Amino acid sequence: MTETSVPVVIVGAGPVGMVLALELAHHGIASQVIEARSTTTNFPKMDETNARSMELLARLGVSEELREVGVPPEHSFDTVFCTSLVGRELARWPEPSVTQVREQIAAAVDGSTPAEPWQRVSQELAEDVLMRRCLAESRIQVRRPWRATAVSDHGDRVSVSVKHVETREEETISCEYLVGCDGARSLVRSSAGIGLEGTEDLLDLALVHFRSRDRTHLQAHGQYWHLYFSSGGILIAQDEDEVWTLHALVPAGTTDEDVNAVELIQQVTGAPVEVDEILARSVWRPNIVLADSYRSGRVFLAGDSCHQVIPNGGYGMNTGIGDAVDLGWKLSAVLSGWGGEALLDSYEAERRPQAARALEWSSRHVGAQLEILGEVDPDLVDETSEAADVHRAHLADFIAVRRGEASSPGIEYGYRYTDSPVLAQEQADLGEFDPTTYTPTTLPGARAPHVLLPDGTSILTAYSRSFTLVDHGGEGAHELIEAAARVGIPLQHLRLEPGAHSASVYERSLVLVRPDGHVAWRGDRVGLDPEKILAHAVGRAAVTAHAEEALR
Repeated sequence: MTETSVPVVIVGAGPVGMVLALELAHHGIASQVIEARSTTTNFPKMDETNARSMELLARLGVSEELREVGVPPEHSFDTVFCTSLVGRELARWPEPSVTQVREQIAAAVDGSTPAEPWQRVSQELAEDVLMRRCLAESRIQVRRPWRATAVSDHGDRVSVSVKHVETREEETISCEYLVGCDGARSLVRSSAGIGLEGTEDLLDLALVHFRSRDRTHLQAHGQYWHLYFSSGGILIAQDEDEVWTLHALVPAGTTDEDVNAVELIQQVTGAPVEVDEILARSVWRPNIVLADSYRSGRVFLAGDSCHQVIPNGGYGMNTGIGDAVDLGWKLSAVLSGWGGEALLDSYEAERRPQAARALEWSSRHVGAQLEILGEVDPDLVDETSEAADVHRAHLADFIAVRRGEASSPGIEYGYRYTDSPVLAQEQADLGEFDPTTYTPTTLPGARAPHVLLPDGTSILTAYSRSFTLVDHGGEGAHELIEAAARVGIPLQHLRLEPGAHSASVYERSLVLVRPDGHVAWRGDRVGLDPEKILAHAVGRAAVTAHAEEALR
């Protein structure tokens, strides 16, 4: 048995683990990624990378590669409700295409839009892009097929035992920090003694991933992203060409072998769909669970290892990408010597509430779908009669007011870290949370709004490897810049004209933004002690009464 040493070990090479490795490398930190599979997944799993995730991935130079393999930009994100592929369309939730979102972004000057449109891309394609980037990055060593078998936190370091899946060779890896991105049955989580709260195995669902060019049936209702059947079941257009995914309820205890894929497709869709190839099939059971903690000593959790949601709303992988970027820059700051222990504590304080909200709203979205199914009269919905017309009109109205699953900017990028120990505290009444709306703000903890810089690029491109002081003519900016140099905190100074349109969007003359694009502090003047402001933002000192005054 051999032993090696590395700053960070990541167990699990799904999207979250790979984004974490890329984020660490972005800041100059090396990592090893341990993955039991020899290849990336062949299951579609998620099929949307939301706008906030695309903003974060753009920092890493990955967003355009995902767009190249994803659905072309002219296709909408519409959700259609129908009785069957040969039956009636009941309602439609229209959602704009990438091209249309880009037009909205170009027209807005008030910070109300994201910097990047969302992107439809199957996880099997996204993982391939991310893996190729990881393999090409010198600071990332991908170990596959190796399985983590044991984890031990020794206080000053962590050791993880790994075994090669094929040769059975064993090795021990020593690291300063270990992150479990190893999914629902996380070995890292169980080794750390961290429990889960929530409900597992809510439903029994069959997934059939297939190839078909039978557009006559599959697109009888026109172009769509998701298609819901009034009898239950969902059909997803994966590539707007020939790849589709069906999800359907099956009896409890059904196994993969029990699923007759072609028969299930035709039964759920109500049409004799011609299937060219079955790409994958499985029975899966969604969970709604949240880890009791995201950290135990030098061991951290991210993605499905600490939160699992029903896919409705697309909050699973996208929430995990937020975890990876948040934890990645903080681990990098500590390992580089300018971040303090409180910065690591802030990871759970910031990310766990967002996962809890995602769990809540994914459950609400499922509840809305069940309400819609419960409202359908199966004996009437597809008839030709006056009573049936009245029933369908009622269903259309009923479905329309339950829209929100396909577009929830409030959850995606309208959240705010309100209880973080490393952010300035500022009270504000923002009203009741609405997942369907986003109101730009620079309140500490919020995502800094997107505005265009004079050169035509998004201000979000500035938030990457260091802190950024956005300066619209505030008092004492040079004091903060000089203090950062004295204490070794990377900080860039972004000077903008006080009369620029961005000034009103950013609300204060000085806004201190973290590498992940979230606001750490804001004010019109620096105040009494700039070093205290910075020390607090990077978790290097407890806040004293003097510092609290400086943070105001």
